[in-house]
Amino acid sequence: MKNSFAGMWMSVCIVLVQISAASAGTCYWNNGTMLFTGDAVQQALCLTPPVRTNGVVGGKDDGLPSTLDELVGREFDFSREAVEEYFTEQGLFEDELGGMLSLRVSRARGKPAAYFVLHDSNGPSFGTKTFSPDINVSERINDLKQFGRRWHVLIGRNGNSQTLIDFFKPLRSTYFETRDAGARSKGRFLHVGLVQPIRKDSAGTGKPCIPLPAYSAEQYRRLAQVYVAASYRAERWLIPAYAAQLNKYGKAPVCQGGPKGFDLAEWAGALRTVYREIYTGN
Repeated sequence: MKNSFAGMWMSVCIVLVQISAASAGTCYWNNGTMLFTGDAVQQALCLTPPVRTNGVVGGKDDGLPSTLDELVGREFDFSREAVEEYFTEQGLFEDELGGMLSLRVSRARGKPAAYFVLHDSNGPSFGTKTFSPDINVSERINDLKQFGRRWHVLIGRNGNSQTLIDFFKPLRSTYFETRDAGARSKGRFLHVGLVQPIRKDSAGTGKPCIPLPAYSAEQYRRLAQVYVAASYRAERWLIPAYAAQLNKYGKAPVCQGGPKGFDLAEWAGALRTVYREIYTGN
């Protein structure tokens, strides 16, 4: 490992890019660097505002949860041997983690991927029916083949995951990456989907309803493991982002992308556990 365990928990502030015209707390895209403004933590805050259950993006949080605010943007901490040993002990394979660990991540005009974008699957749909009690284990709900190849990796509610497109390959999966300023950024974003069934509001509003909790503990844990694999390949802890926020920046016609109801603090807790497991070799 490159850094001591104690040092990992110290907060860091790494300036990636600063545009003088950018006001504090506002994300602006720099076409030159192909990054949003601010240091890595500031970017993550801008890009992960709460996404409500109806898909609408809320206001920015005051700060990132512990662990994320200590890792995001930093040089990756662990050696290849430590990462590979951990995944072997966990029984995880490359086709579950975004592809070959020996390959770099995708690039945009020579710049490696910097963002780890989270989406929800927005389905399967239950129509007007209530959610079945087995959604976290149902083979039908968690059939990862039914959603197509919209993301690099897809994670089921049972914690299983599948590589759909290797992180090595550039992929556009938000409006931001296809419109205006972000159109040249293909390759700067890695995309991960989370299975989330929906149903129609019984009150007749037409707004989608989601399960509670929105995602399972198994999903948060596997997401943390996929994040480790992606960050290892990028040689830096990636900046998390929500698809709904990027779609908003891309002027999407409707609220979409999610991840609806995502609990950033719960994911940070799962990441902390995975980090400790790699560090201790357990």
